[in-house]
Amino acid sequence: MWFPVAIDVLAGVLLVAVWYCVFVRLNRRRSARVLAWLETSFAGHGQVAGVQWLTPSRFQVKLTLANSGFKDSSILVQLAPREMPIRWLLEYFRKTRETLTFEANLHCPPNFNLYVQNHRWCGRTRRKLPRDPQGWNLERVGPFIISSRNDWQREISNLMNSTMASRACDFLSISFRRTSPHFSATVALDSLTASHEQEISIFDVLRELASGASASRF
Repeated sequence: MWFPVAIDVLAGVLLVAVWYCVFVRLNRRRSARVLAWLETSFAGHGQVAGVQWLTPSRFQVKLTLANSGFKDSSILVQLAPREMPIRWLLEYFRKTRETLTFEANLHCPPNFNLYVQNHRWCGRTRRKLPRDPQGWNLERVGPFIISSRNDWQREISNLMNSTMASRACDFLSISFRRTSPHFSATVALDSLTASHEQEISIFDVLRELASGASASRF
């Protein structure tokens, strides 16, 4: 009576183990492509100093950057948790994206804390739209900022201009802190492929953002 149940349990465990090993291997292959892209993107500015796996789907890349304004820089890469089927399905239905987060200290730390999160909305004026898209009237609204600060000083404009320039890399969030790490920026991995095809240097955008923080005092 218990023999068929034991066989089913053993088969299930074996299936999960095979799934785990296969997708851990696939994540390692994907990480090799990400590392190759990073080495190309940061060529001439620095190099990869080491890689540390934190989980089967998350790893940290240590960077050595010269004459960049960054110290103790690293990149945290979050891949899809393919090795865990249930978690992968949850992340898929939540439309969670694979991300790359650059973190570093600055030679001139900011004297403020700022967190910028990129949101995009799409609205319509009518409940029913024409089926033919050619009949749509589209209006693009310029970016606007919602701030929690009561005072709005002019110096912040330099930083926000740099933030707007980073739209080419489609950053999901950008933060500046008084404490370490002073600067961090998160970008979706799928948008990096398009940026690479357009020959957009993510390093130049990161350095521009950091210089904008150094020029801002509020």
